[in-house]
Amino acid sequence: MIAENSSELTNFGSVEVNSGSGAEKATQVVTPDSESVEMQWVFRKNCSLTPQQLLAWYLSLCAITLVIAGGFWLAGYWIVLPFAGLELSLVALAFVVYARHAADYEMVQLSRYQLKITSANGSKLTEIILSPQWVRLDYDGKYKAPLVLSHQGEKIKFGRYIAERDKPSMHKEFRAALVKAACGTL
Repeated sequence: MIAENSSELTNFGSVEVNSGSGAEKATQVVTPDSESVEMQWVFRKNCSLTPQQLLAWYLSLCAITLVIAGGFWLAGYWIVLPFAGLELSLVALAFVVYARHAADYEMVQLSRYQLKITSANGSKLTEIILSPQWVRLDYDGKYKAPLVLSHQGEKIKFGRYIAERDKPSMHKEFRAALVKAACGTL
C-alpha cells in the first residue's frame, strides 16, 4: 500500500503501511498536538485512463473517424457520415458514464473514539460515523463477498474496490486495528 498524500494530511507525519495491492492504501497519522494515532484506508477503482486522457483519446478518435467518413462522403457515399456521427455520439455517452465513476472511492478512517466510512459513488457522497468499541467486522471469505461492519443492529457493507485476493489480509489487518481502538491502544 502507498501512503496517500492529501491536503488533510499535510500537517502530520505519516508512516507507510504495506500489505495488499495498489487499490488499497493505509496511512498512520500522528497528530502533533494530541499524540493520537489514526489509521486510514482508501480504496479506489483501478482506472487505466484519467478523464483528461480519456478526452484526448476521444478527440483523436473523432478526428480519425470524421476524416474517414469525410472521404466516403467525397466519394459519394454520404450515408456513412450520419452513421459515423451516431457512433461517435454513443461512444461519447459511454465515456461520460465511465468518467463520472472513475473517481469513485471508499475511505475508512479509524481513531480511538471514531470510525468514519466515506463512500463516493458518482456524485453521491455518503459518510457514516460509528463508535469503534461497538463495531464487529465480518467477512465470510466467499468470492465477491463484501466486508461487513455490524454496529448496533445496522450492517454496513464496504470493500467494493478491494481485490478479491487482498480481502482476507485486509479483514485481518482491519480487525486488528479495531481491537486496538477498542482497547484504547490505537
